[in-house]
Amino acid sequence: MRGVSAALWLGLAGAFIQVVALGTDFYVWEGRRQSAWFGVPHTSELILLSALLTAGLTALTIADRSPVSGTKVGLIIGIVGLLSTFQLAYRMVAPPFAGSVPQHAAIIGNSCLYYCLPSQAAAVDLLMGIWIALVGCVMVSAGGLIYGLVRADQHARVRPWRAQVQPEMNPWLGLAALGAVGQFVFGYTFFTFYRTLREGGTTTWSGWLPSPHTSSLVLAVSVVVVGLVWGTARERSPLGPAILGAVITILGIVSTARITYRILQSPFGSQAVEIGPAAYLAAISAALIVIAGCVQMSALSSRTGVQ
Repeated sequence: MRGVSAALWLGLAGAFIQVVALGTDFYVWEGRRQSAWFGVPHTSELILLSALLTAGLTALTIADRSPVSGTKVGLIIGIVGLLSTFQLAYRMVAPPFAGSVPQHAAIIGNSCLYYCLPSQAAAVDLLMGIWIALVGCVMVSAGGLIYGLVRADQHARVRPWRAQVQPEMNPWLGLAALGAVGQFVFGYTFFTFYRTLREGGTTTWSGWLPSPHTSSLVLAVSVVVVGLVWGTARERSPLGPAILGAVITILGIVSTARITYRILQSPFGSQAVEIGPAAYLAAISAALIVIAGCVQMSALSSRTGVQ
């Protein structure tokens, strides 16, 4: 508890406010209330990430199990909090409602679903929920930066979590990392996941914009899997060999199920849709994570028994 100051408690209170705000409505647009979660999905997920990082790092600091120093804890919390603050402030002056997507262009054009000038955005009414979220983001940013920059808070105990028995790096773990990168790159960058068919032309989409919650989930799985493999390669894995394989398998199953769902059930409703080849490559990449995790577990069990 000695590494915890009033600044960190301020950030934790802000994280609680962030989570509460995500359950509220942010806008009234064309007479309809738009919730935080579905109205600005990528913004709301950034706010959720900020809250989770703040709560997680604060809990580890309180338990004297933080994997990074007090300075880095504060800077991580503060910087992610600032990103969520700036993104939310932008969405207050430029809401993501700006008419239809261009019919004959890849989805990177002049829609406010990505970014646009405030003058190009639709007029909306801001509700109390978005102001509550902004207060929470500012509290997290201030608490984290103060905690990271004040000299007295720079010496919080650092006790990285490392498994006593380190898993050996092997080609299967490399395959898991490759699958983790592939599932995101193929599905949620510039490759074609969907083609929507309209009169006179076709619009191409990556998976990032039309399925935002799936894309954020896949990105999170990719980051965690690559992080676990990287830690194993450096002999600093937080998980033992058997648990590592199990966690990778579960994460791969989550990604595979969600990507497959979005292939079978597009987010465009009754509109005519073609599934692009990148969607299947993303699903195959996610399946590679599952296979690699299963082999990691089975190979270990055959040598040492259940752990």
